[in-house]
Amino acid sequence: MKKRNRMLWTAALAVGLTGLVGCVETAGTVVTTDHQTGSTLVLEDSTRLKGQVQVQKVNYDEVNGLKRVHITLASTRHRRLRLHYRISWFDANGMEIDPDTKTYRTLILEGRDSVTVTGVANSAAGVTSKLRVRDLEAAD
Repeated sequence: MKKRNRMLWTAALAVGLTGLVGCVETAGTVVTTDHQTGSTLVLEDSTRLKGQVQVQKVNYDEVNGLKRVHITLASTRHRRLRLHYRISWFDANGMEIDPDTKTYRTLILEGRDSVTVTGVANSAAGVTSKLRVRDLEAAD
């Protein structure tokens, strides 16, 4: 009887831990900038990143007829953060421009430091940029 209760408890623990592993948060911070109106929207969908990374500044300009965005991210922690980021571009209709070429890049942000990430549209049709930042451990 004791052995059976122990086996049931072990099985329940294994099922519970499996369920918790499946609940890893992969959401992140999203910064959307409309280069026509100048509006910027910051969405912090990750409770984990919300207290660790802040968007300090968003600037945009144009180079050779293509839109360019500069977004400064700052760490609020004393430890090093390993992040993934990706900048996507959208046309006036909201369609993503060439989504296959935009992969996530690794970003290491030292404690209490800031870094500026820059993205250039790969088409003159790009009018809106979207930066996605996610935790490297959660992404894997």
